[in-house]
Amino acid sequence: MKICMITRTYPPRIGGPGSVVQKVSYGLVENGFDVSVICSRVKGAPRFEVDRGVTVYRTRNVSDVNEFTFLNLGVSVSSIVKKILECRGHDIFHAHDISVAGFGGCIARKLVDKKFFLKYGGDLVLEYLSLKKFRGWDPKKGLEGTLEYQTGVAAVLHRVQSWYFNTYDMVLPDSFYGEKFLERRGVPSEKLKVLVNGIDVDDYHPILKREKDVLKESLGLPDRVIFTAMRLVGWKGVDVLIRAMDVVCSSVDVKLFIAGSGPERGCFEALVEELGLGDRVSFLGNVSRDDMPKYLSSCDVFVLPSYFDTTPNVLLEAMASGCTCVVSDIEGMREVVEGGCGVLVKVGDADDLAEKLIDVLMNPGLSRRLSKDARRRVVERYSWKKVVANYKELYSSHLDA
Repeated sequence: MKICMITRTYPPRIGGPGSVVQKVSYGLVENGFDVSVICSRVKGAPRFEVDRGVTVYRTRNVSDVNEFTFLNLGVSVSSIVKKILECRGHDIFHAHDISVAGFGGCIARKLVDKKFFLKYGGDLVLEYLSLKKFRGWDPKKGLEGTLEYQTGVAAVLHRVQSWYFNTYDMVLPDSFYGEKFLERRGVPSEKLKVLVNGIDVDDYHPILKREKDVLKESLGLPDRVIFTAMRLVGWKGVDVLIRAMDVVCSSVDVKLFIAGSGPERGCFEALVEELGLGDRVSFLGNVSRDDMPKYLSSCDVFVLPSYFDTTPNVLLEAMASGCTCVVSDIEGMREVVEGGCGVLVKVGDADDLAEKLIDVLMNPGLSRRLSKDARRRVVERYSWKKVVANYKELYSSHLDA
């Protein structure tokens, strides 16, 4: 069986969808599948390579930084469509994002008579409105707020996304929350199947305290560390976390490290300076895949204060690393940490976040229990062995149909 994955990001480029595609592709190849990947090229990466049995095609794009200009979108999408047409001998085409890959897959579906699947882990309407900062749009309203926001731009975006859902043979949310939301959007239930993300639980694992202390020293970290990794955009709640740190630091000697990049980094850095937290909050930029397990294993608390998320891969990685996880009480993340595997905080509430952070930092017994339960939860539900089996079942059932 020949599978073609389509994704905007793929290693060495950092990005959640790309990491998922790479690991799933490796697993499928090990199970006898013939797998190709079509992705946007990043500077310095080869245009073509065979990566552990996975054939990788990197297509042209104008810029790795300003990706969502009309010029770059036009070049990127047309390059992806061209490559899909060259790969028309594959049995199933699977797009893993709703921007470049999703758009390219939609166009190609009209030209290639094969099965096309779309992974739904982010929302076109929410992300576009938030990135472009449309007047009257508040990213803090989360995914549900997109259904209530009524403007001409939103109407066009909803139509485009509906075109996606109508064109693809299957739409695959990464959470049951995503599935329920798509049903509200009018996607037929027979087109939907939950396909959760996963991680390699051997790459991310807990370490003993003495090992953690040595690792902190090697990374230049202080004794107590709060860590987060995310795109630096409005709906991720970075400003809430920074404001919470203003309270936390008055009670606990701790430092926050923020990994990631994004268009609003300057705003968040300005907030840190405004609150006088320059010695308590550090921006790391993008952290390499090799270094991410080190930061997760060495931190005392991992935080995700998002207004919207479905199944963030970095949360799974943190849980597998045995982190004490403090996350927003939103449906997507509540689903991941159910059963007491993490601490839930009120969405957008800096005071509640500060209170919960202080609680876990001052209560080692609670932290140890959360750490143990988080690791168990990920191994049982989100290990690659289980996730790859789900992909195999999905592809086989549709090819046999």
